[in-house]
Amino acid sequence: MRASRPRAPVSFAPVRRRATIPLVLTAALIALLVIPAAASAAPRKVPFGFFGTVLPPEMSNSLSVSDSAVEQQMALMASSGVESVRIVLSWDELEPNQGDLRLAAMDRLVAASARHGISLLAGVSQSPRWISAKPEGEFRRYPPRDPAPYAELMRQLVLRYGPNGTFWLQNPTLPKVPVRRWQLWNEQNTPWNWAQKRWARGYVRLLKPAYRAIHDADPGATVVGGSLVGALISPWAAMHTMYKAGAKGFFDEIAVHPFTNSRSVKTAIGQVIEIVRRVRAQMRRRGDARKPIILTEVTWTAARGKVPRRAQIGFETTAKGQRQRMQAVFKRFVRERRRLRITQAYWFNWASEYNSKGPASVMSFRYSGLNRLRGGVFSAVPLLNTFSALARKYEGCPKSANAQVCR
Repeated sequence: MRASRPRAPVSFAPVRRRATIPLVLTAALIALLVIPAAASAAPRKVPFGFFGTVLPPEMSNSLSVSDSAVEQQMALMASSGVESVRIVLSWDELEPNQGDLRLAAMDRLVAASARHGISLLAGVSQSPRWISAKPEGEFRRYPPRDPAPYAELMRQLVLRYGPNGTFWLQNPTLPKVPVRRWQLWNEQNTPWNWAQKRWARGYVRLLKPAYRAIHDADPGATVVGGSLVGALISPWAAMHTMYKAGAKGFFDEIAVHPFTNSRSVKTAIGQVIEIVRRVRAQMRRRGDARKPIILTEVTWTAARGKVPRRAQIGFETTAKGQRQRMQAVFKRFVRERRRLRITQAYWFNWASEYNSKGPASVMSFRYSGLNRLRGGVFSAVPLLNTFSALARKYEGCPKSANAQVCR
């Protein structure tokens, strides 16, 4: 993780947020209504892909975790009810020099997710030095000087991993689970991911050519408009600002990170739904009432009493409180999903360190994972059982090591 010291937000959660993690760690909705192949014990209450998680950077942007560990974790995801996985890739690591694509880490993830029937949502964020608007210093936080290379990168990724991609021609024995859903940048309304004041104008300048490039390469692809989070402005104000900058018509779904900070479980969950409701209201005003909202980061961290005050981000709780909030929020998502057009919710994240090492700006998030990850070794924490029970309840059956197959 690359740390920065973000400012306090103005949304419900006073997030002193981490730097963008190439989360950097989705989900191509294989088809919104794909049903697991085996007979279910109960009717499904959510579409395929609704229950998701975010990969940690150790899995998504590097090869620091072994191939066998990636394979084991994908199998565990599937059997735990994870049907969608979000990866946020670092452009800086994908293309450190113009035209020099480094795709080994993504190849490995696409292959492993395909073997286990998991749908990927792939996003790209963080400018490389060669195209950054400010190539000195913290160049990754600055948008590209020219949006064309980003659009070309997205086109190349679709041509490799999309339905007619070269990856599938080169790997004919793999089950074909193409990547159809692409997320353009991460938390673009924050200064730690888009270090320019007039972020919306610059982001829409990036969004338009990338949207066209993806749809030219795969007309059936889904383009996710970044991810909005409460920072200097609220997610719904950010949505309004994006529309004013000309974003309408250049995204198929919008992503929201609805972080909240109340000590009361009921109030915290109510705030989550209120954030989504207000974003939806902005979309209705602009004629986008039917476009889906996906929640690409949902979390509370079990860091209360474990990190110093300077590292707190506003939504720390205990491990028990974390499990209570997870249960309550997914229950509300299922209840509200049709009214608010919520089609996916991703728990942040699959694995984290569960220690207080590292910079203050990311420390609290080290207590968020469904698993503990230390030294390349994964071990489950009780939160995974809570997630799995919820997924089983709403997906209608326990899963095998293939997310599309019931046990």
